[in-house]
Amino acid sequence: MDNQYEAYTFADPLFYESPRAWGAREEFAAATRPLPTGWERGDLEIWSVAHPVDVVLPDQGWKIHVSSCAADAEEVLEALHAWCLKEHVTFKFLRGLPILQVQNSKYAPRGASGKFCTVYPRDEDELERCLDGLGTLLAGRRGPYILSDARWQEGPLYLRYGGFAERHCRNAAGERVLALAGPDGRLIPDVRGPGFSIPDWVPVPRCIAHAVEARRAARGPDLPYTVERVLHFSNAGGVYLARPAPGEPQVVLKEARPYAGLDQRGVDAVTRLRHEHGILTLLAGIPGVPRIPATPAATPGAVPGRQGLFTVWEHEFLAQEYVEGESLSQWLTGRYPLIHPAPTPGAVAAYTREALTLLKGVEDTLAAIHARGIVFGDLHPRNLIVRPDGGICFIDFELASPQESFVRPALGAAGFTAPAGLSGTAIDHYALAAIRLWLFLPLVQLTALDPAKAGELADVIEHRFPVPEGYTAPIRTMMAHATERPAPAGPPRPGIGRNRAAARSLLTATPADWPQLRDSLAAGITAMATPDRTDRLFPGDVAQFRHGGLGLAHGAAGVLYALHTTGAGVREEHVHWLVRASRTGVTAPGLYFGGHGVAYVLDLLGEHEAALDLLVSLEAAREDTTGPSLATGAAGIGLTLLHFARATGDHRMLAQAQALILEAADTLDKRGRDDARRPAGLLAGASGAALALIRLHEHTTDDTLLERAAALLDLDLDRCLTVADGTTQVVDGRRVLPYIETGSAGIGLALHALLAHRPESAASSYEEGIRRAAEPEFIIQPGLFNGRAGLIGYLALTAARADVRADSPGGTAALLDRHRALLTLHHVTYAGHLAFPGDQLLRLSADLATGSAGVLLALGTALYTTPFLPWTG
Repeated sequence: MDNQYEAYTFADPLFYESPRAWGAREEFAAATRPLPTGWERGDLEIWSVAHPVDVVLPDQGWKIHVSSCAADAEEVLEALHAWCLKEHVTFKFLRGLPILQVQNSKYAPRGASGKFCTVYPRDEDELERCLDGLGTLLAGRRGPYILSDARWQEGPLYLRYGGFAERHCRNAAGERVLALAGPDGRLIPDVRGPGFSIPDWVPVPRCIAHAVEARRAARGPDLPYTVERVLHFSNAGGVYLARPAPGEPQVVLKEARPYAGLDQRGVDAVTRLRHEHGILTLLAGIPGVPRIPATPAATPGAVPGRQGLFTVWEHEFLAQEYVEGESLSQWLTGRYPLIHPAPTPGAVAAYTREALTLLKGVEDTLAAIHARGIVFGDLHPRNLIVRPDGGICFIDFELASPQESFVRPALGAAGFTAPAGLSGTAIDHYALAAIRLWLFLPLVQLTALDPAKAGELADVIEHRFPVPEGYTAPIRTMMAHATERPAPAGPPRPGIGRNRAAARSLLTATPADWPQLRDSLAAGITAMATPDRTDRLFPGDVAQFRHGGLGLAHGAAGVLYALHTTGAGVREEHVHWLVRASRTGVTAPGLYFGGHGVAYVLDLLGEHEAALDLLVSLEAAREDTTGPSLATGAAGIGLTLLHFARATGDHRMLAQAQALILEAADTLDKRGRDDARRPAGLLAGASGAALALIRLHEHTTDDTLLERAAALLDLDLDRCLTVADGTTQVVDGRRVLPYIETGSAGIGLALHALLAHRPESAASSYEEGIRRAAEPEFIIQPGLFNGRAGLIGYLALTAARADVRADSPGGTAALLDRHRALLTLHHVTYAGHLAFPGDQLLRLSADLATGSAGVLLALGTALYTTPFLPWTG
């Protein structure tokens, strides 16, 4: 799971929701207490800001961050709040204790961890006054070390140079990020990572020069081991592969940061590390449990009587046996047969035999752990290592617990975490049943959203894999029964699960009943609408809390685009919501993640004046450079302006469109193949600019634009690899990707547009491999940008060329029918209608990029005459 999603699951059991909605249930008193005369309060999502009305802050400068552990937070805030009011200094703070715990949780972003309060001095004198006053006031207070900052003395104060005003620019990848102004006034990225850095041109005030120099000179901890490789970083600390001395066996070092890496009870990483040491000691000698090696002689900081445990600087470390092999997740990724086109029955049977053998190893090792009186508590595929000889080893015992003094884990992997009614060894048996499911259909996260999916997936396993009789019984008995869910805040609303069989039949019917299928999806989407909210109209991916709830990818515009183009109908009140929101809620330019996509959809919906007004406001807000991408940059903005130039006959707008599209092409040409950081794909890569050039050619008939488009496509095709199964996919690190957003199907859409004009292009040789990459039976997510819906749309748009090339007219239809039926793996119902989970499968989504709107659009393209994504066909 992408760990950023966890914080967005706490507030609502059905939809991703802002952490603020959850944290607001337990706010600090200071977040709601009236401020004195002359002060004003502002809210920035999870932050509360207090600002003297007569103070004008600079746009950037040295800021002071205050760290705090949860136990001290209320007292620290009260002291800081009173001091800043008295001293007339602007400050902000996290609104509540739950939000503080999320910010310091195990998988929270490491660069933001520890930042509880921020103080904004106006100048160097005020900076020194704040450090002196707050340093004395908060001396002795504890909190997580802030990795991105320089520490001030020994207390909880930290220093960083950064933006005070919220300004944005584009980074090298074209993403819109927070910005600083450089010496020449141009905006540059305000880098906010887990390491300390300041631009060379930033002056360091005399009062903090010693602290800054000490931070710059700081080295990593002086370990009694030689670290050979970083295995993993989290907010709890690092995990390293190391040796005590040359020639000696490798070990794994687990690092724990005090007061950081919190679980939902507020327990920190150091406490859990010490606990894990104790559990490993109790389990010593079990073959599937890592050993604790002897601590090197004279290890500084070694804990007496606790072999393998030692302290370096303020962090604690635990040395464990290095278990050679791969995680069960990696094992499955390399062997799972259904991710390839047309796997043979022999391949499926061979995989089944291997999986059953591994499962037996997991069961035997778990039984041995239980026999020692220990509940493992965190059983999931990433915590299981498959040794080269096929043996199983469990890792990560920090959540394990003695049965006689059982404590329910306060962390866990979605889908593998037992419901509240289970305790003791039953928690492990539930997770074991989840692994049984996951080994054959790795969609376990869905059962956390809809427990009844477990039974449906068990049926699929029995039908598709030659598992022994009774294999799925534990899945059905332990996982497939609905459990009580916490009621969401607010008035009663529909739930999931009703009319499940009828909804399923709409996806599997032959021939498809498009009107009924469309109407069910549309009704499910409409039932999710929240027109009383101002931040979003439809629930979607967590990105809507970064980009806003209006845009084409994750907001109202994308949902209304899908409803409108498929003929499902759009409610007038929803159109009015978008018009109102467009007047105040759009600040960023861009087609998919900004206001240009909103303007385009408003125009399609007949709101021409509102669309043109929005374009005017976006022109005033557009940065000097927007990057070249289709999603956020010049290519997408240029296509939008081209649409409006055609609609209005505005020659100035046509010139702007042409200039932007050519600007995108020029930028990508200059970067060329040597830019290792360049992304690929339709939305972020060169394919989006190629598509824009092709559409501009159709308007101008300038053939040189097609030549440039072909050259840009080559940049993305150069990032592709044809693998052993004949599929052509984008290489992304150790993965290959077939999807629309950053994968080969998105490149294939631009290629299809080019081949409509240049059918003999050399790039046509990639068509077959890209198409094969869109055929596999198993796709992890249902959505449009990174899932099955996008592959459906791609196959439907390219069907005519593919069927002629294969000399089998209509051959694509059978493939599309299969994809449509396989959407049943993911479907649930909401208010009795078809609905789909978003990315990570943890919550429902209505949006275009990840949810039901994207599925609706793709099915419309496949079954009817619906246009697909704008300008793709």
